[in-house]
Amino acid sequence: MLRHIAMFRFSPEAPADAARSLEEGLTRIRETVETIAAYTFGPDRGLRDGNYDFAVVADFENEDDFRTYVDHPEHQAFIRERLSPVISERVSLQFEL
Repeated sequence: MLRHIAMFRFSPEAPADAARSLEEGLTRIRETVETIAAYTFGPDRGLRDGNYDFAVVADFENEDDFRTYVDHPEHQAFIRERLSPVISERVSLQFEL
């Protein structure tokens, strides 16, 4: 099992509803990309200074399933249309469960 974590900081120009837009797009991905074993996401609760603004945690059975997700047209459209326009920073990692 492979876990993928991605965290994002919104740009100063991001609209107030940026998190809602990301949640809508990620919900669509969860419903469309069949290789996702588990998928959670959401905005930071603001409990600590310096946190990222939004995070995604996704589990996959193997690396091939992860690569299918990364290259999936729905995921690529999400990055292009919803994510890239509102973020200033992104970090991610993948590790074995």
